[in-house]
Amino acid sequence: MTFVAELRSDLGPAGILTGSDAAPYLTGQRGLFSGEALAVVRPASVDETARVVQACAAYGVAIVPQGGNTGMSGGAVPTAGDTPMPAIVLSMSRMNRIVSVDPDRWTVTAEAGATIGALQQAADAANRQFAPDWGARGTATVGGAIATNAGGNNVLRYGTMRDQVLGVEAVLADGQVWDGLRALRKDSSGYDLKHLFIGAEGTLGVVTRAVLRLHPATPNAQSALAAISGLGSLMRLLELALARCGGDVTAFELVPDVGLARVCEKLGLSRPLQTRAEF
Repeated sequence: MTFVAELRSDLGPAGILTGSDAAPYLTGQRGLFSGEALAVVRPASVDETARVVQACAAYGVAIVPQGGNTGMSGGAVPTAGDTPMPAIVLSMSRMNRIVSVDPDRWTVTAEAGATIGALQQAADAANRQFAPDWGARGTATVGGAIATNAGGNNVLRYGTMRDQVLGVEAVLADGQVWDGLRALRKDSSGYDLKHLFIGAEGTLGVVTRAVLRLHPATPNAQSALAAISGLGSLMRLLELALARCGGDVTAFELVPDVGLARVCEKLGLSRPLQTRAEF
């Protein structure tokens, strides 16, 4: 039995994609990075993930973990020349459950393939907030965000994904499952090994589940738009905002005028400010 046939026998037809079905997983979002793989493998549980990793180790097959494939630098696709050995894309798309929301402990537990948008909706339903946010929220996943230590729009107030992670479960290179699904805010029990997996892009293990922080909902958040003439003015404006509002400043985004003009043109919108400035 071949490697791919063995995996298909174990995971079923929904767990293995080849040919044209696999093509969308083999090219990055911008179309700048693409490659080939023996198959796209989609486990539906941590046990299946562990068996896939064990099979890859036995057959000498490289693994490219993939979340929502929303990255801009090709890290989630098997680009040509990455490895001299055959590879699979390990897609976490079927492991997409929100396991639990605990508003009293201010936590949410989710599988790696759950989207950031789904987390936000689950938190909203409990009158809580999952703070990280970016444009790809409907596609980007928990596992991908942890693997890249994603930031997004709200880093000023809430930090990166590293600051949201309380615990992780991960499958190691030999197929062992490391269970670090702790929900403690303060844990003095020893080495905090979860940080090894955050920002490691799957090189030390594949994150399968995570316990994440929730924050108070902010229903009265306000936004302001200003036109500024240069980066010096930008920094003075940020300093002013922080001096007046302190930790309440959630986001501070720089939009070049040329970018704003193209968005308005593309969407048929009027310019929000008539003043023309560099930013």
